[in-house]
Amino acid sequence: MKAAARGGVRRFLGAGLIVLSLTGCGDQREHAKAPPVQELPPVAADSAPNPPRSAPSLAWVTDLLNFHQQAATITADLLIRAKAPNGEAILFQLSLWSPADGRVRLKCSKLDVDFVDALVQANGDFVLELVRSHEVVRGNLRDVHVFDKDGKISGPPFLAYLSLLVQEAKSGPVPAQGVTKVAEGRIEAKDAATGLAVVTEVKADDTVVSKRFFDAPGKEAVRLDYARYQAFGHLQRPTRLQITIPGDASEYTVRLRQLDAVPAISPERMRFTPSASAKEIGLEVFLKRLRD
Repeated sequence: MKAAARGGVRRFLGAGLIVLSLTGCGDQREHAKAPPVQELPPVAADSAPNPPRSAPSLAWVTDLLNFHQQAATITADLLIRAKAPNGEAILFQLSLWSPADGRVRLKCSKLDVDFVDALVQANGDFVLELVRSHEVVRGNLRDVHVFDKDGKISGPPFLAYLSLLVQEAKSGPVPAQGVTKVAEGRIEAKDAATGLAVVTEVKADDTVVSKRFFDAPGKEAVRLDYARYQAFGHLQRPTRLQITIPGDASEYTVRLRQLDAVPAISPERMRFTPSASAKEIGLEVFLKRLRD
């Protein structure tokens, strides 16, 4: 995948991530206690002599959204396993807080050692500190690349896909907007912000199997494969997520260990100021730290 072709994906996916959960897939709709999400506009019965075939399909999408449920403000614990071909696996543990305004407060450990403390703004601007070395990195998520300018892997994509993973935790895997086509077990959508095409595959029990993003017709940019649903309060979420990136032979497994919908997050929790003595380094140096 060329860097230019991936640009639209990075702008949407930004700069994250989830080991085994306790429960399997299943229909747990009886546990969903929160008010249903806003339904898609109904098709008027008298709007045409023959109602369009998509009418019951839109109702099915609404049912899927009501099953999964959404939360504007969350806290979550994630475990990310990144394994390069013929290499050892690296484990990242993330604790994150994200209010309704879209900011993300993040603490990350690498191989059980404190690693990163960070704050990401809603527009993608971030400041992070490498905890042990007291080094600071500033930038925007759109500038975090999975591949460098030469097409080589620049680091595990736990930052490159942070925005996507937070949105998955908040809204679930079903597209809530921009649905363009619905077929048996399949939902096609278009992201309103970037225009990326999204194809979601759904099993008969209403759990989602996979989601694929395309930055051009037939050109897959990233694929998410889901497994092991679990109820977190009223939220139904897959707790195992496999990320596949064309051109990258590494394995990325994200596991959701804890998820809570909360009414608010305190300003103190969201506040982050790097150490006064911290030394600023460039993004390339930081990505190398991720690989080391």
